[in-house]
Amino acid sequence: MQRAYGRRRDDPRPARLARAVLLDPLVLAVAGVSAAAICWLLAGPGGLRTGLLVRAGAGVFATTVLSLVALRVARAGGLSAVARRFWWAVTLMGALLALGNAGRVVAAIAEPGPHAVANGAFQRACIAAGVVVLLVLAVTYRRPAGRPAELRFVLDAVSVVVAAVVVVWFMADRAAGQDVPRAVALTGAATALVIAGAVARLLACGSSPMRPGAAVPVLASMAIQCFSGALLPSGTGSRAQLAAQVASVALASVAPRVHEILDRYATTGPCRRQRAQGLLPYAMLGVVFLVLPAALPRGLGATAVLTVAGLFVSTALVVARQLLASGENETLVSKLDASLLTVSRQEERVRLMLEYSTDITSLIDANGAFMYVTPATRALGYEPEQVLGVRVVTLIHEDDLPALWPELLRLMATPGATYTYQARYRHADGSWRWLEVMSRNLTHEPSVGAVVSNARDVTEARELQDRLRHEATHDPLTGLANRKLFGDRLAAEAGRGVALLHADLDGFKPVNDTYGHHVGDAVLVEVARRLRAALPPDALAARLGGDEFAALLPGAGAVAAEEAAQRFRAALDEPVHVDGHTLRLGVSVGVVAGAAVEPDALLRAADEAMYRVKHGVRR
Repeated sequence: MQRAYGRRRDDPRPARLARAVLLDPLVLAVAGVSAAAICWLLAGPGGLRTGLLVRAGAGVFATTVLSLVALRVARAGGLSAVARRFWWAVTLMGALLALGNAGRVVAAIAEPGPHAVANGAFQRACIAAGVVVLLVLAVTYRRPAGRPAELRFVLDAVSVVVAAVVVVWFMADRAAGQDVPRAVALTGAATALVIAGAVARLLACGSSPMRPGAAVPVLASMAIQCFSGALLPSGTGSRAQLAAQVASVALASVAPRVHEILDRYATTGPCRRQRAQGLLPYAMLGVVFLVLPAALPRGLGATAVLTVAGLFVSTALVVARQLLASGENETLVSKLDASLLTVSRQEERVRLMLEYSTDITSLIDANGAFMYVTPATRALGYEPEQVLGVRVVTLIHEDDLPALWPELLRLMATPGATYTYQARYRHADGSWRWLEVMSRNLTHEPSVGAVVSNARDVTEARELQDRLRHEATHDPLTGLANRKLFGDRLAAEAGRGVALLHADLDGFKPVNDTYGHHVGDAVLVEVARRLRAALPPDALAARLGGDEFAALLPGAGAVAAEEAAQRFRAALDEPVHVDGHTLRLGVSVGVVAGAAVEPDALLRAADEAMYRVKHGVRR
């Protein structure tokens, strides 16, 4: 990811950043060495040869710091390829400048003389090579994207070039008046302006590889380098120019360290056009206006002075108005960025919630097909793309669908309608999972235009619920319906014709007494199996308690009931084999048939019929 730097509302306060920079040990070391060198050059002993050695020695220290810190930044993580290439270029440029200063130390020792103010050939070559490295990087660095941004960049670049031409020519002209060779002044000023222009180019591109605050010492350094040769009075001598060069090199050398400090304290944000780019043309205008008073001939009349002053004031007012409007726009853009960032974070939060939720969230189109599903479909063995375009009803168990169909049709046809249901959905492995589905029709919402469903797997809960329901309504030993379920089913048949069988085993008590209850339980299980086998499929078999059994035959008459009773009797004529014992049992079955107007009365009638049969057998 490309780092692009600019002030954000959550950055530390400028005072804190300034304090961190000024109190940094490395910055203090460079400042201390440079201050000592400047003091020596301005007020210390020694001649020109000593001054050159002091200036070159301080330069070696400062440019070595520049190269090493830039190397550390280049090796840091989180940089894009182009930003890393920039810092490697700065590392190379610092190394070249350090090499040039070291060569100048050797030259000052070997060839002292009055021409020493000018750089030697080796140092000039090293400086030129370093400037070329930076210039090539600035020219090849990424251009702004889009025609408007590119046009703004071209206009800013032209403003820098025009200001540079004015300043360079002014410096050369002033230098000629102070007996400084015009070529020397032009070379120094042009070099400084090329470096300043390259830095301005990087800042103005909209994705600067360095923090704008780190460019401040570089620009200040180049300003000193540019103006010192022409503006220092000739009487100050070459040592003052050497002192200015020490200050210039020191300011430039701390730029990578300032970048490191700002990068540690400040907050990086999304890449956008920096305000520094908008201020660049005004800065160039200010440079030209600084040169203008010095370039005007002396002895101007009052009208000319008043006109120039009016030009200054009018331009300052226009610039102030534009800067005020730019500040307001910047505030609006910052608020918009904050709003967009908040929305982006909310969208990301929702996306992550949906992605990692165990609930299946889906959008269903007007045809009942999935148009969006979350990754939770993997709980059913499907990848999201596998169910896109699949109709929901094709996944629902065919036994569940008839009861759901009317409400599903209403849901799909009625905007704003809701429906919650439980159904079995087919797993990719062919098994079935119970899902609880909550759906809302939002087809009338333009931003949705679909039925939104949220489903969660309730298989375990449903199975537990079914198991508890079964245990509450069935005999735990035989699995037959218990007395409660039998009574509920009989009551549900109220007003319709039914037949009842009420059976009681004959000779069962001696089985328990002789062989034990475990044998008796096994006998009851086998009796229950034979009872179910003797009944039609729609009949309900029940164990009412002990050795009493019953059967409900919906819609059956007396004949059908008697046939079922006879099949049950015949089944029990066969002996029961349990634990190596052959046991013979009898059964008394009472049969009644009629309308279940009073279910309890019908059940009592079946009970009485059973006892009449039992007593008849005993007789």
